Amino acid sequence: MASTHDPSQDTHAIPVKERSESLELQPFLDEIQGDAVMHSQGLDARQAASAVFCTLARRLSDGEDVKLFRALKGGIGDILGACTVHRGPSRAKRIGRDEFISDVADHLGIKVDQAFRVVTTVFTAVRDRIPEDEVAAVASQLPADLADLFRRPV
Repeated sequence: MASTHDPSQDTHAIPVKERSESLELQPFLDEIQGDAVMHSQGLDARQAASAVFCTLARRLSDGEDVKLFRALKGGIGDILGACTVHRGPSRAKRIGRDEFISDVADHLGIKVDQAFRVVTTVFTAVRDRIPEDEVAAVASQLPADLADLFRRPV
């Protein structure tokens, strides 16, 4: 049976299908570790995820970071929950994309362009493992340029 396909259809209006990635910790870390920057810089996936999660936790409200922690199953959320570097009273801090990426670079001791790649890799791995409503909830607490980076497929 032939399918009907309208080539003039705007493919950008079609939502990206959610990937069904494993919710276990090791496949999550393996996905991050597979990025070329991770290999070239000798970075550990858990350290990279921790740097991004710690910076993200610093940006989210107390309630939203708890929701994200609970949405990340199989031990992945424990990396977010273990972040104490940026914790303190009322830790939600307004930071833009450039400062976010710079903070991750400082945390990992790498260049900003390499940190951008680490952030996008971790964001993709996280986004593929949480429900769309949680992606939207996290993105709603981020400035537009950082929210776009969190939401968009990479």
